[in-house]
Amino acid sequence: MSRPLRGRLASYVIIIVFALAFCISCIAGGISDLSAKSAPKELAFKGDVIEYDAYYAQEVWVISHRLFGFIPTRKEYFYLTASEDGAEQYLVLASKRWLEDNFDSEGLARGDDVHITALLRRTAPKNGLYTSEINDWLSDIDVSINENLYADSNYKTVGVLKIVVAVLTLVVAALIITILRFHALGMIGGAGGKALIAGSYAAVLALVVIIVGFL
Repeated sequence: MSRPLRGRLASYVIIIVFALAFCISCIAGGISDLSAKSAPKELAFKGDVIEYDAYYAQEVWVISHRLFGFIPTRKEYFYLTASEDGAEQYLVLASKRWLEDNFDSEGLARGDDVHITALLRRTAPKNGLYTSEINDWLSDIDVSINENLYADSNYKTVGVLKIVVAVLTLVVAALIITILRFHALGMIGGAGGKALIAGSYAAVLALVVIIVGFL
């Protein structure tokens, strides 16, 4: 087996292994999100779905995500929510317009209380939420919630996105392997071949943006 052929085979194997590993991880995460079961709030843990009615909400944090530290990808909006009697208080991840659409300028629900269905996720540095910061903020406003968990109301959208990213990963991997194979056989050459190869790398970059921006 010639050295160029061994190099190409090694490249194919690396691409396939990484693509399959990432694909399986995304699909598993997506299925886990979409199949999460509801649990009583007093017995709910990370990975469980909770439901409750919010009477009051206020914005707590807006976390900006950037690719490579400077390319904006998305923002996450976290809100403190509470039931009318104050017995149920949660930190909720929701959309930018969620507060405006459901609560008035004083943070009170418009009309009936807002029903929230959300998946409990663990507070972690990767999404910009630090337990120490939450503790400091809660102590200032005299609110008691579980600072180690937050409720993700976007969990179904995230679950679908994970599966979409898994499929895109396989598509991009197949595209790269096909282009490399055609190029090795001399079926792609000149400016057109270079454009296709550049396009494949652009597709990979786009996939990375999706991954970093939404997951």
